[in-house]
Amino acid sequence: MIEMQERSPSARPRLLFVDDEQRVLNSMRIMFRREFDLFLASHGAQALDIVKDKDIDVIVADHRMPQMTGVEVLTKVRKLSPRTVRILLTGYADLDAVEGSINDGEVFRFLTKPCPPKQLRDTVELAAKLARSTPAIPPSEDRELSDQEALEIILEGDTVSEAPASRGPTVETSDGREFTSTTVLPDAPRIAAKSRPAVNAPRAAAPRPKKLPNGLGVLVFSSDEEMIETVQRAVRARVPVYRATNVVQVVKILTEQRPGVLITDISSEKRTIQSMTARLKQHLPELVTIVVSPHRDVLDMVWLINHGQIFRFLRKPLSPGRCAVSLQAALQHHRMLLANPELVKRHEVEETQDAGVMDSVISKLRSVRRLWAHA
Repeated sequence: MIEMQERSPSARPRLLFVDDEQRVLNSMRIMFRREFDLFLASHGAQALDIVKDKDIDVIVADHRMPQMTGVEVLTKVRKLSPRTVRILLTGYADLDAVEGSINDGEVFRFLTKPCPPKQLRDTVELAAKLARSTPAIPPSEDRELSDQEALEIILEGDTVSEAPASRGPTVETSDGREFTSTTVLPDAPRIAAKSRPAVNAPRAAAPRPKKLPNGLGVLVFSSDEEMIETVQRAVRARVPVYRATNVVQVVKILTEQRPGVLITDISSEKRTIQSMTARLKQHLPELVTIVVSPHRDVLDMVWLINHGQIFRFLRKPLSPGRCAVSLQAALQHHRMLLANPELVKRHEVEETQDAGVMDSVISKLRSVRRLWAHA
């Protein structure tokens, strides 16, 4: 179990705002000085010094700042002070900022300026409550790998042969058709790369990610065969991989097989999948979700942060290295949430009125959390 740092029960929550506009900092001082021990920083380096010296509960950072962006600040804070709940507040919701806030900063919320005062206050108060009542989430360690490095890691010098995926459990869909999920069993042969690139010259060995931990499996919600193959190669047959092509199959596999990581492709039927992602996070907060798409849309990604608390956003076509490292981090994160159930509160999501297709099948998921505990 993860231990929570002792704090004085009478101390007020400590809130840090980072913005290079003095008028914004003045507004924050007026709004929050009564309820919080408030700290203000006009640039990233100053904010990091405060985080090192003080036990900050919540940090709210603007993105567009000189020298160091808000995403860079929050990424560093994630490692310096994992218990600090991170919020990005910006008037320029550019694509890189949103994607970075997911993959690097692992933010709790993404808010856009001008943010209604009530929304900002409610979000900060919830973040402070979670920071005080739950232990810290250790930062995951992942990095981008080149395809060359990824293939070397996957092959790892072993003699491997092409092996078809084992046939998984049969699922009956809502229209009566039968579907067999793709399953890679833990002791199955590894799937080789289509062609192993030659290494012409020796070079310094790149740091390798830790081996994928034993886990409860990965569920891929996609009809993209290339994407399925990339995921199979990424897990290297160390955990089962299940495949679903509609929401009914997703719920059935979650109920029967209990995979801990969901990779969902939002290339099509985006609204349905967004609704599914939000509902799953509300009912199964331990489920770790990776969203994959060929396109980046600011509003979609912000919605998925605030309503679905997605763990990673990856662009298609998937890089084998990035996929492998993201899955490693996601499996570790899921196992940590199972071992420390109080941590799931830090993934609380905003309520959504769009129940969508999930309400007709959500009751089947009620036993999954209990079964996870005995897996």
